[in-house]
Amino acid sequence: MNSGATNGILLLSRVLLAICFLPPATARLSNISGFAASLTMKGVPYGDIVATAIVVVEIVAPLALILGLAPRISASVLIAALAITTGALHRFWEYGGLTRQGEQAVFLANLGVLSGLLFYLLVGPGAWSWQGWWNGAGAKKPAKKKRQTRPRAAKPKPAPVRPMEDDEDEYANAA
Repeated sequence: MNSGATNGILLLSRVLLAICFLPPATARLSNISGFAASLTMKGVPYGDIVATAIVVVEIVAPLALILGLAPRISASVLIAALAITTGALHRFWEYGGLTRQGEQAVFLANLGVLSGLLFYLLVGPGAWSWQGWWNGAGAKKPAKKKRQTRPRAAKPKPAPVRPMEDDEDEYANAA
């Protein structure tokens, strides 16, 4: 695949992951006290503080996810928020019948979102992101010219020197 298609798929993936968080977060924001009460009833300590933190994370981090801003931090806090809400609110093993099936479906869907966040944490946002722009990944950098070296010519080997004898000396015979 070319880099444009790869970066487009990474952008689409970031947007789809953010869509998994923003609508529930806005619903929780409109009834944060109900969300805090449900967390407290499920045994989460300091339910009101945890609920507020989760709502803030689920609104701010998906926006950072879309922009590709602070990918490791945004993915990590979303993973933490997802683990808390999934573990506390979707305990399908405590239910039976249709409620169990519904909670199990939500639990497994959240595991799928978790896997997407783990991929994002591993791969990063790509070049079409704030981080890519900041690092210059989207810009074409001129390639450095390699220093060209000329191959060295082989040095001629000197002719072997043979010892001269008196009778073979040409100059001596010519004189």
